[in-house]
Amino acid sequence: MKKANSICSTLLWLLLLSLFLAGCTTVKATGERHLTLMGESQEIARGKQVNEQIQRSMKLYPDKELQTYVDHLGKEIAATTERPDLPWEFHILDDEAVNAFALPGGFIYVTRGIMAYFENEAQLVGVLGHEIAHVTGKHTVIRMSKSVLAQVGFGMAQILAPELKGLAPAARAGLQLLFLKFSREDETEADILGVRYMRNVNVDPRELIDVMEMLARVSQDEEKGSIPQWASTHPLPENRRETITSHLKTVSRRLYEPVERSSYLRRLDGMTYGKDPRDGIVRGNHFYHPDLRFKYAFPPTWKVVNQKQAAIGISPNKDAVIQMTLAKQRSAEEALRDMFRKQG
Repeated sequence: MKKANSICSTLLWLLLLSLFLAGCTTVKATGERHLTLMGESQEIARGKQVNEQIQRSMKLYPDKELQTYVDHLGKEIAATTERPDLPWEFHILDDEAVNAFALPGGFIYVTRGIMAYFENEAQLVGVLGHEIAHVTGKHTVIRMSKSVLAQVGFGMAQILAPELKGLAPAARAGLQLLFLKFSREDETEADILGVRYMRNVNVDPRELIDVMEMLARVSQDEEKGSIPQWASTHPLPENRRETITSHLKTVSRRLYEPVERSSYLRRLDGMTYGKDPRDGIVRGNHFYHPDLRFKYAFPPTWKVVNQKQAAIGISPNKDAVIQMTLAKQRSAEEALRDMFRKQG
């Protein structure tokens, strides 16, 4: 039995090794070899799928001229990178969070919240370059590939040690969390590549240092104990600022396009800052929606949370919840009948 297990173990590890070697490719942006079990067409398909989900669940900022400006600017930077032929898309989300993120395949988002904090176009270029770098560096692809390999390895371990089967659900969930978020190393690499892409379009990369200082200020302004959305997996802005400053000492000096503030700020003229009252307003225990023209009074001691897709009231003991969302049915009567048809 021991001999059979030994042979099985050897074969399984050989299979893992062959998977690793077959999927090991050189990433052009960094020159490093990494495990990539996802081809470019699969990466693009995955990105498109998530992109559609985001646009169904979140609102794009309703300014076509500003959307076109960011998309054109992003594509101009992307054209100078190691992956110019991806179907690049750049969008602004109608969200007050100070945030930006990248999807595999070249789908990039910035929020109106972060755009309102930039002082000039060069700073926007720096953040777009950073997010583009996550795609050119294949950070999502690499982490998903590692996740697949780890899942295969865990499945093989269960064959060799059946007592591990009870741990499978928790282990798989842990592996997904471990591999699917960008690591701090990914973020640092994206900052370095972001400097490269700023230089590619002749924009002063020193403006990225000012972005880090802005993010540090935003972090200090956040409520105690909470984490800004942009910082969930990022190194501290102060550390990133030092990394970028050190890296800039290693690159050749040149004359960049002048950094001009007023033209960028004119583009933002009239942009909503902070929470958009059109998504609803909370005053005490009352919720008001100006566009839908209704108000609702939650119980006096309840906490009211207003989200993009719902207004939620939570009891003090957190043992009851009232949630209001838009019904999918065509009339109130139809929605009511549909609700009462559900069991429980």
